[in-house]
Amino acid sequence: MSPKIVDRDLRRREIAMAALEVFAEHGFEATSISQIAAAAGVGKGTIYLYFATKAELTVEAAHAWIEAVEQGVAPRVDTQRDPLDRLRTLIGASTRAFLEDPRMIRLFLGIAQVALDDSSPLGDLDLARKVSAPIREAVREILVDGAAQGILRPEVAREAGRHATNIVAFVDGLGLHHVSNPDAFDLDGQIDLYLETLIGSMRVAGEGGRDE
Repeated sequence: MSPKIVDRDLRRREIAMAALEVFAEHGFEATSISQIAAAAGVGKGTIYLYFATKAELTVEAAHAWIEAVEQGVAPRVDTQRDPLDRLRTLIGASTRAFLEDPRMIRLFLGIAQVALDDSSPLGDLDLARKVSAPIREAVREILVDGAAQGILRPEVAREAGRHATNIVAFVDGLGLHHVSNPDAFDLDGQIDLYLETLIGSMRVAGEGGRDE
């Protein structure tokens, strides 16, 4: 009898998504590898065949979620469209998906708590930055494309990584503030105001928006 062929990437993703469910129920720090293994329908030892630590599993879970959001947005984001329009689409979709998914809210709040706790063994792993890496990279690519098309100033491409970090950090802050007090402000309106102002300051002189 031939041995069963296992798609390692698929199994890794399945374990990561099962972990999201457990994080949502028990919280980030309280979740054990045994609980994740049970939710994924595998043995505890199998988890360690795919992930060396819970921190690594956490990052993979968040990346899997973000990738799913990006795949849903990609068909609607023509690379030739104006950078402001592309950023609105990407960030709008990811923000809505985050706010509508209690698993991710719990996960991000848990990561933030770990980042603030110097006594936590996970506190020095820079989880927050690793988790947000895919979104930052997507934003960076939009800015670089905008400069290559002559819509944004050339220096924007050189500083695209730093700009992307600022954009994601600002939007994350607004999102978490909204979670704690949903009636305090119009989240979509505030994000749009920020993006319009920022991209407006990056445009080549005389280059207007191309939104249809």
